[in-house]
Amino acid sequence: MKPFCRDTWVEVDLNAIRANVEAFRRHIPAATGIMAVVKADGYGHGAVHVGQEALSSGADSLAVAMLDEAVVLREAGITAPVLVLGYTPVESVAIASRWGIELTASHAEWVEQAEAELTRAGAQPIGIHIKTDTGMGRLGVRDADELLQVVEALEHSPHLNWTGIFTHFACADEEDTSHARAQHERFQALLSALRTAGKTLPRVHCCNTAAAMVFPEWGYDTIRLGIGLYGLYPSPYLKQQAVLQLTPALSLKTRIAHVKTAAEAMTVSYGATYTAKPGETIATLPIGYADGFSRLLSNRGAVLHAGSRAPIVGRVCMDQIMVKIQSETAQVGDEVVLYGRQGMEEISLDEVAGLVGTINYEIPCMLNYRIPRVYRRDGEVTEVFHPLTMTHRPAHSVNN
Repeated sequence: MKPFCRDTWVEVDLNAIRANVEAFRRHIPAATGIMAVVKADGYGHGAVHVGQEALSSGADSLAVAMLDEAVVLREAGITAPVLVLGYTPVESVAIASRWGIELTASHAEWVEQAEAELTRAGAQPIGIHIKTDTGMGRLGVRDADELLQVVEALEHSPHLNWTGIFTHFACADEEDTSHARAQHERFQALLSALRTAGKTLPRVHCCNTAAAMVFPEWGYDTIRLGIGLYGLYPSPYLKQQAVLQLTPALSLKTRIAHVKTAAEAMTVSYGATYTAKPGETIATLPIGYADGFSRLLSNRGAVLHAGSRAPIVGRVCMDQIMVKIQSETAQVGDEVVLYGRQGMEEISLDEVAGLVGTINYEIPCMLNYRIPRVYRRDGEVTEVFHPLTMTHRPAHSVNN
């Protein structure tokens, strides 16, 4: 029995995840660790499976954006260090304590309130990383005085252990490196101020994927490997530089649900924005914008069928799209690739992002809970996870 009913699924190649971790492992200093960033459900790939694969491939810790994401990892049995990079409300710090999750602090008042909350709850101590804002303009302390206030608040907090300090680059993926260099100089100045004040530094990290590619010598104690973990480059510029060879891990696939050949002029989809000519073959595919397949691909995007491109015709519907098939042998059940490779052709996430007018990060993140994830290693299916039903299926039940 198939583990999901609709013939639309995401495939994640775990070998690709491993290859990408190993590529960065060779590129950065030997003493620098790898913190695999699996926020946003592993950029749409699945946080638990990607996190497990990254850890078994050489990463030593994980990072997420919010505490709820970290709890999911713990509930799945992951015991490695997990850091929440974003803001956590004070009333939730006891949850972090319960699960042994590290949090990020950006000002002394939060530290004092978190200490009071943990004391009230009788909770266990937790690790805290201090975020510094060196030019991103989001979370983080801006100057040495503010930083020292946070550090001293932590030193007076029995339940909060200072375990890390970091910053985040805004422009590390651009050809002009002046902004990134200026941020790094400010970060170094803040670290120097701490040393001058007699503070012993904890785990230091600043490099995201882009910075790790361009400035591996800035690795400090660890890098935060995000988009590169999934085989995607942070920008077209860095992809052109080919500093590292990355392997895309995600494919999006479906099967033809209906085939019709126009006997006469035939309009297609809402708004009748496309008219099929007599003799054209139109195939209907069971995927739409409710799945995270952008409506902006209407009359613009393409899919792969029988190793060739088939253009999307008409508007993308909530649950279905139509494509013009060239093959006269097309039939219901044929596999179609929406993102990924089929034969010698490929539709990359970079290409789709260009059509939609966004970045490659967003395309897999849009793929939502309606689409099951199929995990492969060495060409074989290892597991299927369907977010809609929240069930895991063993590999032997898969028939795809």
